[in-house]
Amino acid sequence: MTSIKKSVHIYLYSLLFLILFFGCGGKKYRKLETNNIIIDKSKYDEYLINRVNGIHRLSGYTPSDSSKGIILVHGYYPSNWRTKGHEWTTALKDLAESEVLVWWFKHDWNDCPEVTSQRLAIAIDSLKIKRGYLDQVYVIGHSLGGLVVSDLAEKWKSNHKLTIHAIAAPLSHYSERLNSCEVRGKEKYTFSDNVDYVQWRTSKYIDGAFKHLEKDPQNVDLINGDYILLPKEWNGKRLGHNLSIQLVVDQFLDKINLF
Repeated sequence: MTSIKKSVHIYLYSLLFLILFFGCGGKKYRKLETNNIIIDKSKYDEYLINRVNGIHRLSGYTPSDSSKGIILVHGYYPSNWRTKGHEWTTALKDLAESEVLVWWFKHDWNDCPEVTSQRLAIAIDSLKIKRGYLDQVYVIGHSLGGLVVSDLAEKWKSNHKLTIHAIAAPLSHYSERLNSCEVRGKEKYTFSDNVDYVQWRTSKYIDGAFKHLEKDPQNVDLINGDYILLPKEWNGKRLGHNLSIQLVVDQFLDKINLF
């Protein structure tokens, strides 16, 4: 083997090692600790997203009531988006400060929502088995995550009751990305009797993700579920696609004993 070929082989092996070790998305974090969540957008390091798919317990604080837990499900991110997950940072910090038991569900947003919802259902069942004292489980999904949790709410068969909230979710969206998915273009959702379901709808013309669409993808028929129309402004700010998360989480913290 010539020295040039040998150098090329060494380079390729080194490159393969780096890809396998770090993955395509860079460093993979194992723990999810509240102190490592950066709210400053200019310094945010995609801490919430740079981790393996699955459910991750938020740590770094002591929950006051271990019988109640909340699972958060993120949405879709374009490949060139540089702050994936940042829209959840303040909400996670607030939940931790309020001593609420929290899990973060990281998923592959390129999968069909029904595939992801099945994995989420398995994760929830596993949590309930491992934590027999967990009486109340709340699931909040945003954007594509709202599609995921809505599909979960339709198919939930367990005797364990869930409270599910979908925020700014394009439930009827005819996206080309969803061409092969069963949820594409649905106009009606019928939810399980073991689910309390609420959809939080943003104002279409305020929501940057929906305002260019001919039809509001949030408008669907909900059987055995309710919806709440969010205001156009909140705390002096335009209540757009991502800020809607914070409003819903704030309401959750105010009324957790009523949910």
